[in-house]
This record gives sequence, structure tokens and C-alpha cells, in this order.
Amino acid sequence: MGRVLRVLATPRWVGWTLLAVVAVIVCGGMAYWQLIRAESPTGSVLNAGYALQWPLFGVFFAALWWKMLHAEAHQLAVLRGELPDDDAAPPDEPGAADGGPARVPTPERAPVVETLDTPFTPRPAGVRPGDGQGAPLRGRARTDYNAMLAALARSDTDEPR
Repeated sequence: MGRVLRVLATPRWVGWTLLAVVAVIVCGGMAYWQLIRAESPTGSVLNAGYALQWPLFGVFFAALWWKMLHAEAHQLAVLRGELPDDDAAPPDEPGAADGGPARVPTPERAPVVETLDTPFTPRPAGVRPGDGQGAPLRGRARTDYNAMLAALARSDTDEPR
């Protein structure tokens, strides 16, 4: 519980908490409005359905806030060394020589910066926004393709027709 309170005390999580509370209140207000609308002479079954749907949206916002908060608290505890890393393999895992399944080697994990820029995941050390090194394969392929098209366009303007 102390880990969660340390994360909640940060200004970013105060903002996320306020946003989640406002979202839940708005969803409750919309549910109430749809219920009143369904009971009016011009209301319909559709309004009653919306009156049941809006509280589900509110529960979704609250559950999302809760999950994000606990995920970041856990990640921060792992970074600080308070908890063991969940991705680390157990040391006494049976190998292929013991008749068990062979362990597939996992790639080395990048070091992680202690300061978290987003509430979702920490940014790996050495990766700057926009440098393309951390871009997924699809992004790099698109960049390479655009570079090829630009080279073709330059070669078209260099040759006389």
C-alpha cells in the first residue's frame, strides 16, 4: 500500500486521479440524464439502455485508473530494487539435459531511466524522442520507403526528358 501512496503523491498522478474522478462523475451524470430522459414522454427504450451503459463507462475509467496506478507502483518498486523482476527466469529452471523443455534465451533488457515520463512504462535509457532508434520495424520501414521515394524524385528531376 505504501508503494501506491508514493506514486499517488506525484503531481502527474494527482492529475490522473482528478481526471479519472471527473470522468466517473460525468458518466454518472450522463446516466442520470438518460434515465430522466427515458422517463419523459418523448423518451424511449434506447434512453434506458444508455442509462444502463453510462455507469459501465464510469466503472471502466475507475478500473483503468486502478490498473495503471498499480502497474506503475509495481514497476517503480522493481526499479528501486524493492521487488524482484517478474521477467527474470528462476535460477533452478530445468534444462533440456534434464528432460525438461529447453530454455529460450531472452535478449538483454535495456537499462531503464528512473524518471518516468508517462504513467504507462518507463523509457529505456539512451533513447531520445524522434531519433528513430526506438521506432518499431513498421516505422523504420516507412522511413526507409519515404527516403527511397525522395531519392527517386530527385533522380527524376536530375535527368533531362
